[in-house]
Amino acid sequence: MEMDPRLREAAETGNIDALHVLIRDDPYILERVDQIPFIQTPLHVAANQGHVSFAMEMMNLKPSFARKLNPHGFSPMHLALITGQTRLVLRLLKADKDLVRVKGWAGLTPFHYVVTTGNSRLLVSFLEASPECIEDVTVRDETAFHLALKEDQIEAFNILIGWLQRTRRTHGSVFSFEKKMANWEDDEGNTLLHIAAKKEQRDALKLLLDSQLWLQVKAKDSDGWTALEIIKKANRRGVNINRNTSDEVDTKIKQLKDKVTCERIRVLVDRTRHSMPVDMINTMLVIMALVITAIYQSSLSPPGSVWQDNDTAPDPSSNTTSTYHLSNKNIFNTSISIFNESGKAGKTIMNPHMYGLFWFLNLATFGFTDLVTVFLLSSFHLFLLLAVPLYMLVISYFCSMTILAPTVTWAYLNLFFLVLFGIFPFLLLFVLLVFSKSIRQTMAEIRYRSRMREALGMKFRGPGALMFCSQYILDGIFGLWMPSA
Repeated sequence: MEMDPRLREAAETGNIDALHVLIRDDPYILERVDQIPFIQTPLHVAANQGHVSFAMEMMNLKPSFARKLNPHGFSPMHLALITGQTRLVLRLLKADKDLVRVKGWAGLTPFHYVVTTGNSRLLVSFLEASPECIEDVTVRDETAFHLALKEDQIEAFNILIGWLQRTRRTHGSVFSFEKKMANWEDDEGNTLLHIAAKKEQRDALKLLLDSQLWLQVKAKDSDGWTALEIIKKANRRGVNINRNTSDEVDTKIKQLKDKVTCERIRVLVDRTRHSMPVDMINTMLVIMALVITAIYQSSLSPPGSVWQDNDTAPDPSSNTTSTYHLSNKNIFNTSISIFNESGKAGKTIMNPHMYGLFWFLNLATFGFTDLVTVFLLSSFHLFLLLAVPLYMLVISYFCSMTILAPTVTWAYLNLFFLVLFGIFPFLLLFVLLVFSKSIRQTMAEIRYRSRMREALGMKFRGPGALMFCSQYILDGIFGLWMPSA
């Protein structure tokens, strides 16, 4: 069954008035077309001919036509792309951004078609309008990344990788989405590395190795080959790996193709923020602020107060428990003799054994609260500005505990923590690096990547190496805070 010839003629000529006349004569003329599963609707015809006004009027009257497939498996947006009707494509995108995800034959969406044809401007527009389209796969389980490599659209692949590194999307944890897309396998077990190696695409391989830390470099395809083995096999044949570059691209396209450096931090912070409800973050920050205030105050005014003068206990009935009145003759001595035994002015009068229990509980609470607060503050763009005062508060805390310590041993212990936290920011990256992955696994991955670079004739030195190391550190930090599912 086909649509009314008069309706087809109106669509072919773009005659909106004729369409209105047909509807007045037969109010169900469009409804009958909509009841047929696969049919060339008036919107298909208008999209094929490039009649923008008629197509938009049809979208207004019958939006369901935009998602119907014709007998050849194309939606109206598919046809507009095939015939090069860019203006109509953008109008349809503006009317309904999800049209880029309509699947045609073999599961190919308009977004997939744009990737395979290498239209960089439309590719960026589709990603901005509907970021979810990056997750759509064909019936062969191919993502847009697979299609770009299989069709030798290296520029489109560069844009997709750049978008993947910058996206704020998360699937339960900070890195789960990026890991999933970078290591996706099609129905033949081919990852992006396998396809790039088989297609002998040097630029794509270099981009993957430089930008994607979480690549499964040892993964095997359906034939049992790893990407490195495929590369070595191609090198033995003496095949020259082709390069594919583009001279003229828009600013947004260039930006997506550039290597991700400092922007990586902001991306990971945003992913963390999206992984936690805002109400929960706000509530926990309020609670943590109250706990930190109470604990810090206890370091200034420990239980029982402090000695007011050498070997002179404070008057319990006085209200000066938090004020330390030192005699003039002891001001200098106290300031330089913080390791004197108890009984000296400015030292806590607490029994050293009770002080130990107080110190442990106080430090455990203060430390845990600070760590939770740092984690919560990392969800905001001004994390560093918010973290610096908190870091200085920790230093001040240990300064106070060092001065008030009742014995030399406790003073030295507090001084140790003071020095430790003084250099803590420099030790943090190393510690997180060790605990985020095992040393053996990390070295094995680096060696395997080095072998792949050597097989491709690539150097590990320079900006690529710096980017790999910096990204490993960043991924280690955020992976420890928000571990993958």
